[in-house]
Amino acid sequence: MKTTEKDKAFWPSAPQIEKLREELRRRIAREELESLWRLEALDRIFTDLQMEPATFQRLWVQPLLDAGLSLEVAIAGIAQSHFQPN
Repeated sequence: MKTTEKDKAFWPSAPQIEKLREELRRRIAREELESLWRLEALDRIFTDLQMEPATFQRLWVQPLLDAGLSLEVAIAGIAQSHFQPN
């Protein structure tokens, strides 16, 4: 059976692989920073509201989860709304 050009898999070149690796590193770094920012924002909200994490979960997060949001989206939305300028 003869191999045709269509049958050959596309393999990226070394520079293309390096470019893809760099993009992956940037995405991972950005996600780590966003995660750290959310944790810092939650800590600040707990301090500002003088609220226990369990109470915060029950009053702020659970209604958003019940509405169909994921935990990540709910926390990001709460943090963003809390720190918006007036």
